[in-house]
Amino acid sequence: MLNLKTISAGLVAGAAFASAQCTIPTTPLSDDIPSHFRIQVQNASRPEVHNKYMNLFEAGGGDQHLFIGPVGEPTYDFTLVDGVVFNVRKNIRLVIGGEWSEIDHTTKLFSTARPDPDAIFQPTYACNPDTGLLQVELRFVQWEGEPLGGHICVRHSFDGSHEFRYDPPGNTLIDVNRECIKVTLVVLPTLDGGPSTTFSTVTVSSTSSSSSVVPPSSSSTSTLTSTSTSTAPTSTSTSGVLPYTDMTSLGWRYIGCAPEERWTTDGPFRTLSGALLGSDTMTNEACMAFCGANGWAYAGTEWRRECWCGNSYAPTRQPLTTLVSLAKCDYRCSGDSGQFCGGDAWLSLYAKCPTGGPCENAVFT
Repeated sequence: MLNLKTISAGLVAGAAFASAQCTIPTTPLSDDIPSHFRIQVQNASRPEVHNKYMNLFEAGGGDQHLFIGPVGEPTYDFTLVDGVVFNVRKNIRLVIGGEWSEIDHTTKLFSTARPDPDAIFQPTYACNPDTGLLQVELRFVQWEGEPLGGHICVRHSFDGSHEFRYDPPGNTLIDVNRECIKVTLVVLPTLDGGPSTTFSTVTVSSTSSSSSVVPPSSSSTSTLTSTSTSTAPTSTSTSGVLPYTDMTSLGWRYIGCAPEERWTTDGPFRTLSGALLGSDTMTNEACMAFCGANGWAYAGTEWRRECWCGNSYAPTRQPLTTLVSLAKCDYRCSGDSGQFCGGDAWLSLYAKCPTGGPCENAVFT
C-alpha cells in the first residue's frame, strides 16, 4: 500500500539532493494509493497541456467526462485500488470505451460506475522534467481485456480545454486537425482534500463571444416568449410520424439530424461550439431557452442530456433531409421521454426563426 504522507516527505527531502536529475528508488511501488491525490498532466514539450490538471465534468447518468481545464470540476480526491483510479465521493472510476475515432483510432477515457473495462495504471517513481525532483507517476499499463501497452493522450476540445483519450499500442495514425498529445499522469498528494468548485454549464469562446464560466442553472428557469397562441412544443412519436420535437411555437425550426466529429473527416470538433449545457432533466424547450437567452442562433440536443449552442456550423455538417437521416437522432430526452434529444454523436439541430418571419421545419422525404 502506497502512503502519500511518506511520498510527500520523500518528495520534499528529494529537494536536498536534486540537481539536473533525481535519484530513482529501486523499491517498486504498490498499485494501491488509499490517500487522496490530484492528477497532474505533464508533457514538457507541449506548454498548452504541461502541468495542467485532470478535471471531472458531469455527463449525465452518473458518468463524468475528463478534461484539462478550464472545463470541469477541479478534483482533489482520487485514489488508486489495484491499479484503477477511483473517485470515492462520486463512486466512479476511470474506464475506457466509446467515441472511438476512425481517423486516429483513439478511444475516450472517462469515469463511470458502470461495468465498462477499466484503465489500469502502475505507480512508478520518476524525475520531474522541470525541477528534477522525485515524483510518482501513473504509468499506463493497459485497457482491461486488451493488449498491454498504449498510452493516455489529450486532444483539443472546447473553450481551451483538452479531453482525455486512449491511444492503443503500435498505433501510428494521427488526426492532423486534432492531434492527441501523449501525456504523463502525475500523483499530487492532497492530504487536506483540497478545495472543490463545480460548474455544470460552460460558455465557449468563439469569434463572437468571450470565454466565461456560467454557474449551474438548475435552480432557475429560462423562458422564451412567443407571439404564437400555443406555447407547448409538440413531441412527435416514432410510429409513422417524424422523430423530432416541433419547436416552431417557441420560435425555433428543426433543420435535421447533424453529424458530430466521429462521423465526419472535416476537422471541426463540435457542430455547434458556442456553449454547452448538461442536465439530467434536459428537454428541447430547456435547450432552446438556454441558447436563446444567451443570444445564440442555433441550438441542438445530443446524447439525451446535452445542449449545444452556436452562431454557425460547417457546411459539411448540414443535415440531410431524407427520412432515413432522422434515424440517428432517436435518443429520448433525459427530462422527457416523449421528446428526442439527438443520438450517439448526432445532434438534433434547430435554428432560431427570424422575428415576424416564417418558422417552418425542414421537409423530409
